[in-house]
Amino acid sequence: MADDITITDDLLAAYAEGNVSHDERMAVRQYLMDNPDEMESILMMMDEDYDITLDDAPMPPLSPDFLRDRMDNLWEEVMSPKENGSYYRTLPATAKAAQNIIDNLCVIRCEGKALRQLGVIITDEELLEESKAEGWLKQDGTALHHIGRLSGLHGMGVGHRYNCTLDDIREALQKGSVVIAAVDGGELTGDLEAENQEDIVMGEMPDHVVVVETILEDTITLYDSSTSQHLDNYPLAQFLDAWADSSYYLIIINKGEEYDPHPIDLSDVEISDDLIELREAIAENAHEVWAYNRKQEGWKYGPERDDAQKLHPDMIAYSQLPESEKQYDREMAINTIKLVKKLGWAIVKRK
Repeated sequence: MADDITITDDLLAAYAEGNVSHDERMAVRQYLMDNPDEMESILMMMDEDYDITLDDAPMPPLSPDFLRDRMDNLWEEVMSPKENGSYYRTLPATAKAAQNIIDNLCVIRCEGKALRQLGVIITDEELLEESKAEGWLKQDGTALHHIGRLSGLHGMGVGHRYNCTLDDIREALQKGSVVIAAVDGGELTGDLEAENQEDIVMGEMPDHVVVVETILEDTITLYDSSTSQHLDNYPLAQFLDAWADSSYYLIIINKGEEYDPHPIDLSDVEISDDLIELREAIAENAHEVWAYNRKQEGWKYGPERDDAQKLHPDMIAYSQLPESEKQYDREMAINTIKLVKKLGWAIVKRK
């Protein structure tokens, strides 16, 4: 297991060369999250031999200035500072799922397969037009948080989950759900050493989705619209490496008979005193919006809720609400602030 692996200079060098096991790779990545000052030395190890290409353009030599800039950018992209100086990992919600060397339609094809498997008769061409009309499919692909929107449009229950496990996949498959996994397409099918170096220099980039068909003890079968066979078998360790780049993100699609909520874990996100003050403003405004909409529908104050008479005890000013009701709004507000940060955005107060 990754937790049992000791980080040594030899292991860090092997990681920079892409010559490590899945557990070792996970252990080193966690070490770099906990020790961001070590990132520069890892990047420097790659300086002399770095030769991968992106978008058919060779990468320039890694100068010290480039390394410093890239190190800063990388940690801004995938890590955010806590108040105590440590880091929490942000989630790649806006990463695009698109196999750029094919045609950027992997999401359309995977959702089309899911819908037809669940009994919806529809073509990929129809889904393509719907995704364009809704603004989900962009020129460079579909953002991770929009995967599954087409299925929802056609009445399916859709769950978006980060930090999943193989057992989560097995459980969903056993229940008859269709499971779509976001992966790094290059790590799944390409040069693993080059892809590992790309992760370090360019950041971990999920850029493709696949449908999980079956999981055996050491192998996994995937529907992959970018391969000639479409159904391909991979070693589990190779799939896990590719899946890790999306923070183990799954889109679970079913007919919606059994809803199992899985909110994003925000326990590692800390917020500043300024944002705690913002919490109260958001909570109060949320109550104002709720009360305004209720008033437009004809509701007014009553000591007890009466749906027939449209009476509600919370049709009062936020300041007059009981603490239990205020706490509900505050929890919604604070979780919204934390979620914004967890998904990679920053909230900056104007001076």
